[in-house]
Amino acid sequence: MDPLKNQTLNTDFHHESGSINSGFYRDLPAVSDFSLLLNLDTYQPVPDDWYVLVADVVNSTGAILNNRYQDVNTLGASCIIAVLNACEKIISADCDPVTPAAKHQDELNAEINPSLDINPSALHSRENIPYVFGGDGASFCIPPCYLDAALAALKGTQKVSTEAYNLELRTGYVAVSDLRTAGHEVLISKMQVTDHAFQAAFAGSGMTEAEVWLKKDPTRYAIPAEIPAEADFSGLQCRWDRIPSPRDETVSLLIESRCTTLAEQSRLYQDTMAKITEIYGDRDQHHPLQANNMQMTFSNEKLRTETRLYSAGKSWLYKLGYMVKIRFIAMMGSLMMATNMVANGYNWGGYKEDMIRHSDHRKFDNMLRMVLAGSPEQREKLEEWLKEKQESGVLFYGISTSEAALLTCLVFQHGHDHFHFVDGADGGYALAATHLKQQRQNALAPAMVPVSPQPLGNT
Repeated sequence: MDPLKNQTLNTDFHHESGSINSGFYRDLPAVSDFSLLLNLDTYQPVPDDWYVLVADVVNSTGAILNNRYQDVNTLGASCIIAVLNACEKIISADCDPVTPAAKHQDELNAEINPSLDINPSALHSRENIPYVFGGDGASFCIPPCYLDAALAALKGTQKVSTEAYNLELRTGYVAVSDLRTAGHEVLISKMQVTDHAFQAAFAGSGMTEAEVWLKKDPTRYAIPAEIPAEADFSGLQCRWDRIPSPRDETVSLLIESRCTTLAEQSRLYQDTMAKITEIYGDRDQHHPLQANNMQMTFSNEKLRTETRLYSAGKSWLYKLGYMVKIRFIAMMGSLMMATNMVANGYNWGGYKEDMIRHSDHRKFDNMLRMVLAGSPEQREKLEEWLKEKQESGVLFYGISTSEAALLTCLVFQHGHDHFHFVDGADGGYALAATHLKQQRQNALAPAMVPVSPQPLGNT
């Protein structure tokens, strides 16, 4: 049972089932600072007629042990780009109602920057779809009118996962109303990252429980057979080399509260964030990305991950041509950034800093997720504090360490409309999740009852 079931929730933005609510997330007020996402009392209930969609790589730990985390990471991000691209094509009065205020903002943006060639309808479609990247998968909340398109995109990604990567992608969906009826709330907020980029945040046990239901009964929650497998990955790029930590190490961190009320959870997450800041310093001090450490890759092994995605089912000649193409693009991109080249009013010398601003090294989806740069001493100090809290029964946590970060990019338009997923290399969030799940299992396992030894022979 969800401990949030009996919470009093702010329902100002809660639409009844059957209403036109595809713009619910787009119209949700955004907070301006990450710390405000940790005040869970401000979250809003997702509409009853929406759906939670889940995708994750099966046995991602095994893939990591085979040095395939770049492939795992790419598949998680591929789910997101495929769903966003599919929803861009669903533009109608019912499914994508652009409000007068939004239309007016589009007109102002066009007047201020005529070179900003962003499709307003496509942008509004993407703004309707909240999601979170989990390293080895992704989760979404989807309005009903986008559902078939989103499911087709996940099914298409599932097909490519098998054909191109020989990895199994588990996908499925659960109605928000079913989760809510079972006592699992689905709450949402969002943070404005830049003028055109927003980051979704989820609270309540609904998103986590949807994944549990899918794993327990994959047939019941599977994508229907009649849904076609259609995925468009345009915009996904994996062209950056591993990014060395600007400190001594890169830490992937997961923290999940065990508190029973929103107020208690908020206090715990806020206290945790304060402790992280105390130990690691502010955002700029612990950010895992630093512009002078970011280099485009020319490694065949690393570029092969993207090539596999776009050339699935194609000839070897196409694959060779694609590999040559992205190596040329990487070379030109490196040159443009190094020489501060200006194209269409954009100075490419600032693109790396722009990427850092458009990245998600910290996020919230019923747990705190962060990628941090620091020293082993800082990590040990944080682990000591977390272990004390874990032993007192107020949280679970997971940690994995590496010397670098991975970057997977969604690029709708260079310089203007892009977003970048950050994870630790060598397992990142996926390995941290294994650590956290083990704590969960240990806490929920029945206590072992000692058995007294029985004497041998007759008594």
